Amino acid sequence: MERTWYWRMSLVVGLIILAVYYATPSVLYFLADPDTRRNEEALKTLIPDWLPDNRLTLGIDLQGGLHLVMGVDTTKAVLDRADRVCEEISDAMEEEGKTISRCRRDSEAPILSIEMSASGDWSALKKVLDFREGNWAVLSRSSTRVSYGMTEDHEGRLRNDTVDQALRTLRNRIDKYGVKEPELRRRGDSIMIQIPGVTADQYEQIKEEIIGKTAQLEFKLVDSDTDFFAELGKKEDKPESVTVSQDTYAGPNDALVTEVFLVGTDKRELKAFLDKYPPPNDRVVGIQENQTQDGQFSYRTWLLERRTPLTGDALTNAFEQFDPEEGGYNVAMKFDRKGAIAFEKLTGANVKRRMAIVLDDVVDSAPVIQSRIAGGNARITLSSYGSQRERLEEARSLAIVLKAGALPAPVYPQEERTVGATLGDDAVVKGKNALLVAIVLVFVVMIVYYRFSGFVGTVALSINMLFLLAGLSGLGATLTLPGIAGLALTIGMAVDANIIQFERIREELTTGKTARAAVDAGFEKAFSAIFDANVTTFIAAIILQGTGSGPIKGFATTLMLGVFINTFTAVVVPKLVLDFFTRGRRVQELSI
Repeated sequence: MERTWYWRMSLVVGLIILAVYYATPSVLYFLADPDTRRNEEALKTLIPDWLPDNRLTLGIDLQGGLHLVMGVDTTKAVLDRADRVCEEISDAMEEEGKTISRCRRDSEAPILSIEMSASGDWSALKKVLDFREGNWAVLSRSSTRVSYGMTEDHEGRLRNDTVDQALRTLRNRIDKYGVKEPELRRRGDSIMIQIPGVTADQYEQIKEEIIGKTAQLEFKLVDSDTDFFAELGKKEDKPESVTVSQDTYAGPNDALVTEVFLVGTDKRELKAFLDKYPPPNDRVVGIQENQTQDGQFSYRTWLLERRTPLTGDALTNAFEQFDPEEGGYNVAMKFDRKGAIAFEKLTGANVKRRMAIVLDDVVDSAPVIQSRIAGGNARITLSSYGSQRERLEEARSLAIVLKAGALPAPVYPQEERTVGATLGDDAVVKGKNALLVAIVLVFVVMIVYYRFSGFVGTVALSINMLFLLAGLSGLGATLTLPGIAGLALTIGMAVDANIIQFERIREELTTGKTARAAVDAGFEKAFSAIFDANVTTFIAAIILQGTGSGPIKGFATTLMLGVFINTFTAVVVPKLVLDFFTRGRRVQELSI
């Protein structure tokens, strides 16, 4: 026997041992009952520690899970950006030594109404506005008034970036909670989320604590000097659950400020009443939820400036901490450089005014700004009710949501469904049965038609499947129903390569060549056809992987790996076995 044969044999045996090592966790996983597969602790007991951590896992169509489609409110992101541009214009004009009388958004469109102090200030304002040329444009100008609007191209880019940022943020949140194999992808202005193998407890946690909480954090100034709520309190259709109340605090120059607001015990009735009487265009109503010591809830109103000078997208970090003076927990926040400057300007220009911290359109708190806050640090004080553990968990949950990334705009559920575990188990059983039937039928046909050579082909096919399982396990791939279809297709491609080789060997034998010569010639002449077929299939799989999504990518991954392994096993393994008989044993007649 030639020395190269021993080297080839050693390579194949070594790869088989390595493949068995990597494939064993996946085999144990699939042989386990469905309840064990869904229990991580049981799986740790089933799979020994000395085996690899990576294994093949099941997709949502095979083991059930959560499917969500979340819409992104890109309009709010556009309007928030327009409001911030107003502030930037005001600051830039001050640097030019000029002031503007008014800059605000008068409609639900990114169009700003700017009023100069004097018509001669136009040259300075034009210099400021030209800085955003291409993204914003002057729509009209008359005397001291200027209409300034966002261009369609810039608005489109901003909406697109908002969805992309929301996608990254949601992915970060899910990853931080340790959810395995999540799939998130964009679908227009929506985000599709699929998480396989989610238990009932995990489902509620993911939906409510991560995805349900959009963490749209905003800092808005409070309009305390208003009679808006006092007038609402006089309305005849005011619900009985809504009452008028007031509070006082030391405002600018230590003057006493009296705040009038509404308090309701039924949030739905309060909101329905407020919807009937909207505030002025430059104001919005915020509602704060308060819990009393007896566990009851009440809801109070705030009149907030519509403009949002600072949002949570300027946050760089958030963490829970204990306040020994208050005896409770709060969430500390740190802003980036730009956010820190904006926060310092905001607090410095509004000392002794209330600033509302708004989370998901709900007022979390509205502290009075006592002084300019520099350094980019702030904090959210949480409820003082509940046990220490409950308050810690509340602070930790909020910190995770904020630290994972504040969304640039609110998200809301558009579609929600769960794939039951029973349906997934049934799909697994049917998929395994289909795959086993395909393998058995191929083995029978190969052995009946090609006899001993067909048996050699089945050995090569078995090694092929072992290598494929080990490769997918090593990659920690997720197996879906299309992935199982890819495995079946891989079997067919492997058999096709053997058929080409065996038919070429038969042709060589009919010319009178010896078994050894026929084997050498058959494999040599069949190689180009096998190689070309595998290369074209591999290119198609790459295109599917790059352009497809979800199950299509699972199919493409299985197909690419199968093509690569096929090229090796179809050429090396059958040739290795046939060389053993034709060269080592010097067999003169080949059973084919």
